[in-house]
Amino acid sequence: MAARTLPIKKRGFSFEVFMWAFTRFTVIAMYGLILAGIIGALIASARTGANFADILYWSFFPNLAESPLGKNFGMIILAKLMVIAFVLVVCGHGVHGVLEIWDDYVTSESGRRWARYIVISYAVAASLAAMYIIWIA
Repeated sequence: MAARTLPIKKRGFSFEVFMWAFTRFTVIAMYGLILAGIIGALIASARTGANFADILYWSFFPNLAESPLGKNFGMIILAKLMVIAFVLVVCGHGVHGVLEIWDDYVTSESGRRWARYIVISYAVAASLAAMYIIWIA
């Protein structure tokens, strides 16, 4: 029995289709940001003489007084921007997961709509708070 496929022009563009594609792209973005972070840590360790363990320790417990990046302001800004990008991508990916689970248990259209409003509003507020904390740290 042959698999049935629906042409793209007949599928339409709904919130679910958008979120399906968004989930796939956020996974790729997460892997890309992780790889870029590891490569950046290796470059920073080569430039500063710190070992890889020190760089990873600093990335999870950033204390600028002990930072192997020293006072290199450009590298600190780049590190903060990468962490913010990672937080935003992971938050978006997680929001879709929560909404998919919520849709399994809520059957009414208005309930699903309100769930989307609540979850997305919370994610936006949490992301803004996270960006502020990361930026001022």
